[in-house]
Amino acid sequence: MNSVPPYEPPRAQLSESNELQKDHGSLGLGIGLAWAIAILGSLLGFVIITSFYAVHSSWIAALFLLPYLLIVILAVFQYRTGKTRTGLGLMLGLLSIIAVALLLVAACFGMLRGGIGD
Repeated sequence: MNSVPPYEPPRAQLSESNELQKDHGSLGLGIGLAWAIAILGSLLGFVIITSFYAVHSSWIAALFLLPYLLIVILAVFQYRTGKTRTGLGLMLGLLSIIAVALLLVAACFGMLRGGIGD
């Protein structure tokens, strides 16, 4: 009988590029981080505005824009540090926040116009 040894595939040579895979971040982490910053930042802005409502200053209204500015700044920072997928996720998260807001406004205008049930 011929005893043939079982097939063993050749071992791959590890190069330096295979050994040190760069971490480009996570797309889901960026989207989740954008939503978390937007929700928590808006809630914090609302608390600050309601506590300083008697001041009637115009800079207080600008507090609602700070979370979205923070998302853009954090996305640029992630791009520059090499975490391009996290930076892309942050920008996609900001885009999805804008899209949801636009759809909610359109739905509200549709209901106010009386388009439901006609």
